[in-house]
Amino acid sequence: MADWLSLAATLSGIRDQQTLADTFVDALKSNLQISNVWVMLPCQQGRKLCAKGNGQHFDWEVDDFSHPFAHVFQSSSAMLLDPTKLNYWQENAVFVELMNHRKRGESVLVMPLPPGARKTKAILTITGSSHQLSSLLADPQWQSICEIFINQSQTIQDLGEEHRQISALSSSIKRIRNDEQKREQAYELKNVLIGESRLMQEMREKVVTVAQSSLNVLICGDTGTGKELVARAVHELSDRKGKPFIAINCAAIPENLLESELFGHAKGAFSGADRAKQGLIADAQGGTLFLDEIGDMPLALQAKLLRVLETRTYRPVGASSEVNADFRLVAATHVAMEEKAEEGSFRRDLYYRLNQFPVFMPELNIRKEDVPELCKHFIAEYNKQAGVHIAGIRYAALDLLNRHSFPGNVRELRNLIEYACALTANGEEITPSSFSGRVLQQTSPVAANSDDVNSESYIGVDIDDINNLKAAVQNFESSVIRYRLSSYGGDRSKAAESLGLPKRTLAHKCLKMEID
Repeated sequence: MADWLSLAATLSGIRDQQTLADTFVDALKSNLQISNVWVMLPCQQGRKLCAKGNGQHFDWEVDDFSHPFAHVFQSSSAMLLDPTKLNYWQENAVFVELMNHRKRGESVLVMPLPPGARKTKAILTITGSSHQLSSLLADPQWQSICEIFINQSQTIQDLGEEHRQISALSSSIKRIRNDEQKREQAYELKNVLIGESRLMQEMREKVVTVAQSSLNVLICGDTGTGKELVARAVHELSDRKGKPFIAINCAAIPENLLESELFGHAKGAFSGADRAKQGLIADAQGGTLFLDEIGDMPLALQAKLLRVLETRTYRPVGASSEVNADFRLVAATHVAMEEKAEEGSFRRDLYYRLNQFPVFMPELNIRKEDVPELCKHFIAEYNKQAGVHIAGIRYAALDLLNRHSFPGNVRELRNLIEYACALTANGEEITPSSFSGRVLQQTSPVAANSDDVNSESYIGVDIDDINNLKAAVQNFESSVIRYRLSSYGGDRSKAAESLGLPKRTLAHKCLKMEID
């Protein structure tokens, strides 16, 4: 009795499944003086019963009734098999292999755990004398210790599942928080990388994603698309925020000076070097180095930059020792870097180093839907800087901008808006005339002047040329109203009636579209 109580106390304090089973088996062998004990637990989603012992692993399908374990597992009733009855189970090779471990003449007790329960959670298999095994089945203390064992096993399993659930929940919460943080950061970027077009939304998401990594970034896009804004955004959203952001245009510095600018130089390194100078790489220590127009970097300098990226060390011009470098590299170019690598004017190995995470800047001409928001932003900036109040921009002026191709991209639009603001009176809106010929009055897809409007003028529109549906619809609406007013000699009442519009609505549209 004392031994069973001691074992029960020991089992209750164990929190590891394998340790629990080993302790239970060893105690049974010691107390009962039996040769073999196996604990069989369901595994592989409950489809198999598995047993370990003597460095071996056995398993049986729970629905394969060629072995006694399946019968006990399904019926929850114990089976006592003497040597004669064991002969009925010779078809199952794995069961026969297990039984080879018993001593000659021993019987086998196959017992469901917990005892007397309707649902079996495990199976206990013991080999010994028939009398000894029969006594165990009738011993209530034995039944209790088996119940304590399987309950503790279930507790450990439940605790493990609870731990897994907590871990999974923590991971999910962390992932949700990260996703929410990314969404917030992408939303905040709207104030810097302006535009609600699909292209801009995708680009902002990419910027947020790459900012969380340590990968080198290559920003590709035409001149004026805002590549430096993206580089600064990557820096500000990274863990290097608060450290230096150093920018250099590789095309703006003479080739013979670029190496000294980047790496610095020692005193007396060359004629005129009367003192040592720290380079931009050193200035960017701990922060971000932005190399604009990287495609114009000389080949000799490309090799030195590659070595810095690979070894994180460099040697200033004329210096005798190397210096450690710790910076995040962001590069930008308006040229096709892959083509330059193909033709040999740019090192392919450096290109691959730079292009760890490419970001492509869309041209303004393919995201015209962002023009109104960009105009609003640039007008607000001008008002703040100049201390004036330009009220906004008229529809006709926006329509004129929407039909412009913008070869200079966002930079060109900004310059145009600033120019127009300077020509617009305080408190007034920008009009087409505010651009003073800097934006050509191109022919609209539909006629703009009432004298030229006819009922079929819109039929000749080449739909393939339409790249801004909203502007095309507005132009068409303007053309229809002009044509109808022309048809009725300027009589707005009759024109409104013919179009199924209230006169007030038509008057509002005419005011908005500047139709006389």
